[in-house]
Amino acid sequence: MHTIHEVAKLAGVSTATVSHVCNNTRYVSDDLRRKVLDAMAALQYKPNVIARGLRGGSLKSIGLVVPDCTNTFFAEIARAVDRVCFSQGYNIILCNTDNNVQQQSFYIDMLISKQVDGIIFISADETDADIRKCLDFSIPVVVADRDVTDDSVDNIIVDNELGAYQAASHLVSCGFSRIACITGPENIPSSRRRLHGFEKALREASVPLPESYVFTGNFHYSGGRDAFGYFSSLPCKPDAVFACNDMMALGFIHTALSSGLRIPSDVSIIGFDNTELSTVMSPKLSTVAQPIEEIAEIALRLLLGKIEKTEKRIRKVVLEPRLILRETCGKSVHSASE
Repeated sequence: MHTIHEVAKLAGVSTATVSHVCNNTRYVSDDLRRKVLDAMAALQYKPNVIARGLRGGSLKSIGLVVPDCTNTFFAEIARAVDRVCFSQGYNIILCNTDNNVQQQSFYIDMLISKQVDGIIFISADETDADIRKCLDFSIPVVVADRDVTDDSVDNIIVDNELGAYQAASHLVSCGFSRIACITGPENIPSSRRRLHGFEKALREASVPLPESYVFTGNFHYSGGRDAFGYFSSLPCKPDAVFACNDMMALGFIHTALSSGLRIPSDVSIIGFDNTELSTVMSPKLSTVAQPIEEIAEIALRLLLGKIEKTEKRIRKVVLEPRLILRETCGKSVHSASE
């Protein structure tokens, strides 16, 4: 078993610097931190900073890395994961990256240094660097809500394209012909897939989609608010909207109501996620449901299989979404009058 002195020698730093990297007790420059982590990986050195006297024992801790705790979907994912972990005797260390790649990398380094048993990872970008870093230290990883190209980790996702297709198809079936979309950030795969599903449904129904009917939002309330302002400025305003998450749908609805419009009489809207928010707003939101509890249960089951070495197979699980109709989607006025 290699020692901290060997890590320090290989990295060309002091043992104190190695200790600070392992324990996150003092600032260490990115360059030195990388040298230490590379040396630790090369020597397969795994510091147990929480339980030094329990070498070889499990900490019964799981890292949960999410991109945005203020997004109600990720907040509900965290709650569901915590509930399932508790039932299995594990505690979670929650890391919120704020969709910042550097912050994400810092938290991954921290979880490695704390020698967690495994990590449920919802990444802030599409790169696999942080995933590979965990695997280099033999820490099992399950990636959730993000489609990954790395076939050495378990992956659980919802069919985002299908969910958006269901929403757009329903709006078409209601007789709407001016259907707009509020997307999420372009760098997030789930956002792009929802837009693809939306476009596919309109294309198959021969419903035109002008470029002006696609607004790039941010998955926050402000994205829906700003989308309403933008769509309201168009000479030919949409009569129906698909928002790529519930938070943006809420922002759109509140702004529309404040402007004197009626939902769904003047404009219909469907969201995506089916968070608790969708049932407490008024009017209640029609939305595409993601099976949050099932995502948490499957993610932890896959992770525990790797932690306890009872499952060697790498699995990719794709869950089906479900369209839930409530109060924000009606029939097109033009369709109803025909």
